Order: sequence, then C-alpha cells, then structure tokens
Amino acid sequence: MNKRTIILSAVIMVMVFLTGCNIPSAPPVSDSQTQVALFAQATLTKFALLQTEGAATTQPEATQIPADTALPTTVPATAIPPTTAPATQVPIVTVVPVTPPPATATSQPLPTSSSYTRISFATGTTNYTVTETIPANTTRRYALRLTQYQMLETTLSSSASAYIAVSTEAGKQLVDFSQNWMWYRDYATENGDWYIDVRTGANAANINLYFMAPQRISFAAGKDSLIAKAGVGGGRVFEYVAWANKDQTMKVSLNPASGLVLSVWKVGGDVLLASSAGKSSFEGVLPRAGDYVITVTNPGGASVDFEMTLTVR
Repeated sequence: MNKRTIILSAVIMVMVFLTGCNIPSAPPVSDSQTQVALFAQATLTKFALLQTEGAATTQPEATQIPADTALPTTVPATAIPPTTAPATQVPIVTVVPVTPPPATATSQPLPTSSSYTRISFATGTTNYTVTETIPANTTRRYALRLTQYQMLETTLSSSASAYIAVSTEAGKQLVDFSQNWMWYRDYATENGDWYIDVRTGANAANINLYFMAPQRISFAAGKDSLIAKAGVGGGRVFEYVAWANKDQTMKVSLNPASGLVLSVWKVGGDVLLASSAGKSSFEGVLPRAGDYVITVTNPGGASVDFEMTLTVR
C-alpha cells in the first residue's frame, strides 16, 4: 500500500512538472497593432516616393524653368539651368536689345474694335513706365510683344481705384478685373502680343503702369561663366534674368566698375544685393533654386556700354 502511494504521488508530480513546462502560444495580433504596422509601411513608402521625386526635380531639364510658387499666377517651367562643369573658356554673349520707337498710341483695331497703346523699350533699357490720366469708368489697353518663355512683370499704381486684366493675342484670359489685381508676373507661353488692360472706377485716375521684360542669359554647354555685353542709357535700368540652383555661388562683376550700380534679387523672393548699396560686384551663396534678376542701373546722364561677367558654380 505504501508502495502504491509512492508511485501514484510520483506520477502526479511528473504530470504537474510537465504541465508547468508547456510554453503558451503568442496572443493574436490586435486590430490596433495591425493598423500601426500598415501606417508605418505606408509612411515609409510615401517617404521613399517623395525622396525619389525630390531627386528627380533637383536638376530640371535643360529646356525648363521651374515655377515660383510665390508668384500670383502659375509660372511655366521654362528656364535653362547652368551646368557645374569648370569653365575652360569664357563665352561672350552680346545682348542686342530691340530698338523700336517710343511707346505711342495706335489706331490699330483689335477683334474687339478697340484701340491700344503699343509698349516698346528704348535702347539700353528693358523696362518702360506709362504715365497718363484715365477718365472714370474707362478701360485702356496696352500691348507688349513677347517671345515664348520671356518673363514679364507689370505693376500699376493709381491715384484712384483701378485694376488690371491680362490676356494673350490668341485670346486666352489670364487675369480679369474681378480679381482686383494691380501687379502681375509670368512667363510668356507663346510668341505674340500680350495685352494689359487698365480699368478705372467711379473716379478718373492718374496712373503709372510699369513694364519689365528682362533679357534672359544662360550658359553654353559645359560652361559656368559668361560675359554679357550691352549698353544702358543715362538714368535707365537694364535687367538680366538667369537660372541658378540652391547653394550655388553666384559671382557678378561690371566693367567699367564705376558709374554703374548692381542689384540682385530672386524672382518672387529674396533681395541679395540692393541697388542702394551702390555696389558694382556681387558674390554670394544662393538661398533657393530659380530665376535671379540682375539689374544694372546707370544713374548718370550719358549712355554707358558695359560688360557683365557672370559665374555660377
């Protein structure tokens, strides 16, 4: 009897021991854990796509100008980025501005049977300002001929309520009066006339309507420097526009170095060098990719022929 008790006790102890050694299976994954994993995977996938897209847009196509989101209208991609290869020879770009007669009113009929004022730039400048008085409740049209991808900026200042509208020769309406705009900047999507209309309100208005269409310059293949030759009239301003990438270093110098004033600013953004500084040279790291306007001002009374050396690396 004692022997049976001992054997039974031993069997019970072995069963208890084996039961204690069993390893429980893992609990099922909860819905919340599954969602966390899916969210993490989706986030990583999106990040990878963004990285890929960023890498693809770091160096735009040689026939493109990226848009500037700070502009009041969509800017087509049209600028030509410079290369970063070291220059072995500095090419010379001779800038020959068109020399049409001064802006005058014409009687040329448009499809709407209205007349317009033809805007053109005098020798040695890339801008023009219309100054006139427009009667109340009146619309005046101004026409400026542009080539495709050329940049245009226009600004209206007025003594009374007045707004602008913008349209193309092909009839495309870009800005209408209901938007109450007094400033516009864009790149021409086609060759031809661009029309800027000014409409007054209940009162006559003395207006100043400013037009600027800078001369685009770009580097030859494999170059990162150029020399642009031009002339700027006395008391006038000549503007260039050039594409550059973020963190590149831009160097600009004028010859002659005296008598002319330089300014550099990012289209839709930072002023890197103000004309008030009275400088004739500039060197700096660029804060963003995009178009930069380089302005040469002649505060004197006589026209000056000059050379501008531009390097972007």
